[in-house]
Amino acid sequence: MTNAAVESKPPESPPMFRILFVDDEPSILTALRRLMRKHPYECFFAEGARQGLEVLASSPIDLIVSDMRMPEIDGAAFLAEVKKRWPFSVRFLMTGYADMNAAINALNKGGINRYINKPWDEDALLEAIEEGLRIRRLEREKKRLIDKSRRQNEELRQLNEELEARVSERTRETREKSDMLKKAIQQIESSYDAFVRVFSTVISSRPQLQKGQSRQVADLAKALAHQLSLDKAQTAHVYYAALLHEIGKLNLPDDILTRAEAHLTYRDRDAYQKYPQMGEMFLSSIPALAPTAKIIRQHMELYDGSGYPDQLKGHGIELGARILRVAHDFVGLQSGLLTTTPYDAERAYRYIEEYTGRRYDPDIVGRLHPLIHDFAIALTQDHEKICQPSELQPGMVLTRDLVNRCGILLMVAGASLNEQMINRLRELEQIDSRRVTVYVAKPKHEE
Repeated sequence: MTNAAVESKPPESPPMFRILFVDDEPSILTALRRLMRKHPYECFFAEGARQGLEVLASSPIDLIVSDMRMPEIDGAAFLAEVKKRWPFSVRFLMTGYADMNAAINALNKGGINRYINKPWDEDALLEAIEEGLRIRRLEREKKRLIDKSRRQNEELRQLNEELEARVSERTRETREKSDMLKKAIQQIESSYDAFVRVFSTVISSRPQLQKGQSRQVADLAKALAHQLSLDKAQTAHVYYAALLHEIGKLNLPDDILTRAEAHLTYRDRDAYQKYPQMGEMFLSSIPALAPTAKIIRQHMELYDGSGYPDQLKGHGIELGARILRVAHDFVGLQSGLLTTTPYDAERAYRYIEEYTGRRYDPDIVGRLHPLIHDFAIALTQDHEKICQPSELQPGMVLTRDLVNRCGILLMVAGASLNEQMINRLRELEQIDSRRVTVYVAKPKHEE
């Protein structure tokens, strides 16, 4: 390519598109060079079809403008070859009136996108070029979006690997479940359901997140979705959000997660209340889980607008998030997530009913009542029992931390009670004028 010429803008300001002009007359190329110098394109100029093919072979070109009458290879044949080898290029044929039939024939055969009259009108030529480049602009935007999606998927993959590494430090069981998670991620395109279920199991395997009872919350949320006649897809996203709603807590330290929400300090609460946003961030790069991520972000909003993170109100909150909030609190009140002393199912429902219209959507609370006994949680585990201070005996061992109504820690789990400690608990019950509930280990013969 000895005679082909190229004009380009400075490296620090690269042109947006590349255009190739092909004509066997140097004077024509000079006129085109002068016309295009003022416009933000990188322009190539070739004297004839063979030089044009050499330029195309060495540089990516967005749009080609070729003269019709050229020796050896005419413009129609040249652009037909261009279409065959570079099908995504935009191809213009410049022709005089005498060659109009040949130009129309080339257009009909698909070799060119449009023809330009010669001699040309400068404004019309520039307008045609801009119109032709819109095609390339759309293709570039499509490629940009595809590349962005790939980058986001790679970021998600890296984020998932980091999560796996963090949970794998906990126990051998968590490491085994992390392997299951990795397999689920590999199958994510074909089985989001399996991915969500396994990921939920990994999250719940962290001991400090077991009070969240994600499986119980998910089953209740699904039941409420059925009560509200949500369609299959909506119900699935509510269920997924309930299973994964605590994913954002994986970044929180254990000392925050071990306390009931009611007894977090101001500083701890500020960190804690970011977890819905973190949960949304973890999932937002998976297009199929975008509705799930949105529900997770909003599930701690309250009906009166006093929730977090966005202080949404009423029906401005996604229906799935309103369902999840009711399910989360009904289960959390029973599990000890929200209060130091767990409630039974009836008391948990009465609490939710009391805050209907303020914290909770009245319609959803109305659908909860028939389900409360199906989703009651046992207040004690198999290895423990509940005692009042009058029933305590020296030597009994606490199975849970004991705190007062202000959240102040009185005795730690694992403490062996003595007479003095028991007397203090009895005095506390009289001073506070309320029943003190103590969880102690069952004797071996009662297990």
